[in-house]
Amino acid sequence: MERKTARGNRLGLALLGLLLFVVGGLSLARALGAFGRLASMERVVGLREIVFFARNPWMWWVLAALGLIAAILGLRWLLAQARNDTVRGLRLSEDATGITEVESGGVAEALEADLTGHPSILRAQAALTGTRTEPAVRLRLVADEAATIDTLRDHLSTQAIPRMRQALEVDRLPALVQLTLRESGSRPRQIH
Repeated sequence: MERKTARGNRLGLALLGLLLFVVGGLSLARALGAFGRLASMERVVGLREIVFFARNPWMWWVLAALGLIAAILGLRWLLAQARNDTVRGLRLSEDATGITEVESGGVAEALEADLTGHPSILRAQAALTGTRTEPAVRLRLVADEAATIDTLRDHLSTQAIPRMRQALEVDRLPALVQLTLRESGSRPRQIH
């Protein structure tokens, strides 16, 4: 899930939680008699409301439209959960003789193999993000806890990322690294 989707989820769930909190608080206050005469009513919908809806049939269309809007927003949210920001393929060059494209999965696997070739990196997972013309890379590394951060950063900045930048023929390749340090027999610690 991409960051924008996660941020939208947090905001949407916070607003929904706030709405439900307010509605629940009002319902509890009504049940405890905070609204005086309204609290003594047995039914929420009385004869007056029934007559109102009978005299104004357009209200059913308004309610149906609100339900449809809620359904569309829910479907949009559901589809956003499946979206990710990985790039499927990269266009390296395009000229009169043809187009050169590479699949991002193969490039990511090559970077993973390059990274796990370092003695301190136990496991690597790479994904190309960004756009086809301006790629970026997201890395999840599991490294030996005995390795220094400087050694790992130097390997990334002077060897692995420059080789990938050269292979992709781009001047700039932003990288986001999630590093987990693991000592044999212990739980991993994450460094972002």
